[in-house]
Amino acid sequence: FNVKLATDPFNPVTLAFSSTDVGEGTVIASVTFGSEDGTWNVDQVVTVTGTDDVRDDGDVAFTILTTASSADGLYNALAGGDVTVTNDDDDTSSVIVGSASGHTSEGGGTAAFNVKLATDPFNPVTIAFSSTDVGEGTVIASVTFGSEDGTWNVDQVVTVTGVDDVRDDGDVAFTILTTASSADGLYN
Repeated sequence: FNVKLATDPFNPVTLAFSSTDVGEGTVIASVTFGSEDGTWNVDQVVTVTGTDDVRDDGDVAFTILTTASSADGLYNALAGGDVTVTNDDDDTSSVIVGSASGHTSEGGGTAAFNVKLATDPFNPVTIAFSSTDVGEGTVIASVTFGSEDGTWNVDQVVTVTGVDDVRDDGDVAFTILTTASSADGLYN
């Protein structure tokens, strides 16, 4: 957005800016207008930059506050026009499941895949695993990712173990199912 003064000041005027939510957006610190130098009525650009917060929190509005300071008593401590802006959210909550490495075998051979979250959850998220054919392969019960503790985007290794079913049934494909649960409604 642009700012300028309404009248020519007797002394330089600095407009200071602050964000009501730096987790959503930041703003330049200030701009200064000279006195009697012809810059008082020239638009100055105030840049607001959105913050990528890695949370699926939707589009969030916040306000840029403006305060003037000057030796000119008409401008000193004058509250400027505050500006409301919206930080458009680019995050989508999802579970990221990697490709399986290796194959299971009836001799207890294992395969593994990684799982992590796409965004920082508001509450812990538990990913439960189940096999579509426990006679062919089993999997660990679950993994849990914390909220705000930095573990949400760290790969957790999930191991799948082959089961000896004592039947000559050849190679049998099965699937590992994943189910997320959390007090965070975006992951539940």
